[in-house]
Amino acid sequence: MSERLSTGIHGLDKMTGGGFIRGDTALITGPPGTGKTTFGIQFLLEGIAKGENGVLVTVEELPEKIEDDALNFGWDLRKLEAEGRLKIYQLHSEMLQSGGAPIMQCLEVVNSIKAGRVVIDPISLYSMNVHDPNDLRREIYAFVNYMKENRLTLLLTHEVPDIITRISKISDYGLEFIVDCIIMLQYVEIESEIRRSVSVLKMRGSDHDIAIRRYRISGKGIEIESPFQGYEGIMSGTARKTGAEGFMEAFRR
Repeated sequence: MSERLSTGIHGLDKMTGGGFIRGDTALITGPPGTGKTTFGIQFLLEGIAKGENGVLVTVEELPEKIEDDALNFGWDLRKLEAEGRLKIYQLHSEMLQSGGAPIMQCLEVVNSIKAGRVVIDPISLYSMNVHDPNDLRREIYAFVNYMKENRLTLLLTHEVPDIITRISKISDYGLEFIVDCIIMLQYVEIESEIRRSVSVLKMRGSDHDIAIRRYRISGKGIEIESPFQGYEGIMSGTARKTGAEGFMEAFRR
């Protein structure tokens, strides 16, 4: 039996068949504003609450900005850092442009606090600074393999540039084949309103929920809600009522 880890996202453990599997790599993909960073922080906080230290590798935001934003949810990341249970490590632009394998330098930070959970946010921006896709693929493979060998659970966020689009692939460098789990966050237009949807596209070695569900970002973070019912075309970004639902609505009128 594989050890399951609670994700820290209300409702997601059920969607993933019991939570993430220890040592696996999960990918959270979606456009700006869908809560990918919030997702990653909740994942780390859940681990800390259960005695697992965590590392957040930020490629985009300053650590101070992340800490300030987290206070809006009541999360005091500075306190956790002072206690040695959390580390926010920034990959600076000069590190990314200098060549080599800067992502591997994160291992020193991970080992320094004996972390059990690691988040890289976002891996997509990191990839923009690596010119050779083959080098990038080898580097990510090496990092993911290190995580697996040491039973560290890794979460990568990946930003999709388009707000509403039909997504045909996750990345241009085979990231979807490297990871064990893929969770897609999307905006959906329904009756001239923007909603948010979440779906589990891949869960290696485990059954998972195939429903496309609503979710919201509240004062407590991300919360999964009920499935979309009576609509089709959710993953295209523009939902429409099913034929049966449309008929019933016309009948009621």
